[in-house]
Amino acid sequence: MGAKYRLFGSETSPYSIKVRSYLRYKKLPFEWVAKGFGTEEEFQSLAKSQALPMLVSPKGGVAHDSSLILSRLEGKVYKPSARPNDPACRVLALLLEEYADEWLNKAMFHYRWGTAKAAKAAATCQADAVFEGYEVENRADIEKSIAKSMSGRLKLIGSTKKTTPVIEASFARFLKLLNAHLEKHLFLFGGHPSLADFAIAGQLIQLMKDDTSGAMIRDSAPFVTAWCEFMEDPRQGAVFEDLSAVGDTLLPLIRDEVVPTLIAWAEANAEAIAKKRKTVTVGMDVGEFKQGIQGHSATSYATLKAAFADTPATPELEAFLKDAGLTDILPLGEPAPEKQEEPAEDTQSEDAPQKPKRRRRRRGGSKSSETPEATEDTAAAEDTTSEDTPSAKAEVETEAPATEETPAVVPDAPDAEPEAAEPVADAESSGEDEPSETKDQ
Repeated sequence: MGAKYRLFGSETSPYSIKVRSYLRYKKLPFEWVAKGFGTEEEFQSLAKSQALPMLVSPKGGVAHDSSLILSRLEGKVYKPSARPNDPACRVLALLLEEYADEWLNKAMFHYRWGTAKAAKAAATCQADAVFEGYEVENRADIEKSIAKSMSGRLKLIGSTKKTTPVIEASFARFLKLLNAHLEKHLFLFGGHPSLADFAIAGQLIQLMKDDTSGAMIRDSAPFVTAWCEFMEDPRQGAVFEDLSAVGDTLLPLIRDEVVPTLIAWAEANAEAIAKKRKTVTVGMDVGEFKQGIQGHSATSYATLKAAFADTPATPELEAFLKDAGLTDILPLGEPAPEKQEEPAEDTQSEDAPQKPKRRRRRRGGSKSSETPEATEDTAAAEDTTSEDTPSAKAEVETEAPATEETPAVVPDAPDAEPEAAEPVADAESSGEDEPSETKDQ
């Protein structure tokens, strides 16, 4: 077995679960390091921020941003793929990943810390994780401190008494629409999990651990429940499908939930920042949603819009976005030029006698053309992901530059351990999972 990655994370962190599930899917050798009392000193010696997760590559590169980690790994470890083949589905996966990280996280935090009973139970779980294997005399006081601290951050993510109806109605609607989609499809875009699957499952797996939200999922969304269990350690089934195959149930999910929540809020957040306001307020179906401006979310959303602008328009994707109400909000790029066949050169006159063609056998056999899959299996490892690959998260450089080398491609071996995998995570922290803003550790 090759050198291992080290993933510092927590069982209570949706972003840690997101990355862990992805590493398992890729069959990358890694060590799960639970962040806690016994590993705090090592974490601080390596960390670029206090955010979870933290992925340390075999050569020492450190990355904190979950979406950036997945994007870079995906650009270098080609199989099994987590990016749909259809460009339309690929960019819609980025939209759903953004929804999970920036909006669904609000529901996760709301249900976990929104009531005294829930906060007490969640604080006990966090204390169990932090002090696993250690006896702590003032454990009760520590749990009270955790509950008070985390509950105090509810307003930061927009969870208040006034916004509770918005968050809870959104979550109930999302469950219903996602369940209808997963009833017909193994994953969001067919037979392979996408980046969006990992992001959404990371949040829902946490929501299933908490009493109120967990009961909602199990009672009203059986296909979501089964999917969450499978996403802990997923395996690809059939092939990715194109938009025509998944659009019937994907459209309601995006049109009726993602657009009136994430998109409405992200647009208002960007406008508030542009006008130098301190809060963002947006009207939604069951009430008004108000919270402090979110700088990182605005950067992330701008990157998402850039990904759509880089996606060539097709009639099918344009029709989908029109039906979803996104045509003007997420404009596409210019349509790809049609390939024109060049006419064969006529090197002989019509009157010239035709000479029979002779087949020549090359010594050593003929050279066959490479298929896309063959190219992926033998591609040179070039660092093309950080700038060229669309990601729903923007990279923010820190003082220390990236130092990692580009990894070798890991073979597609679902039932076998991969050969030595070179490091991939060379990104510095962008603070996407930074607990000081809106995200849960």
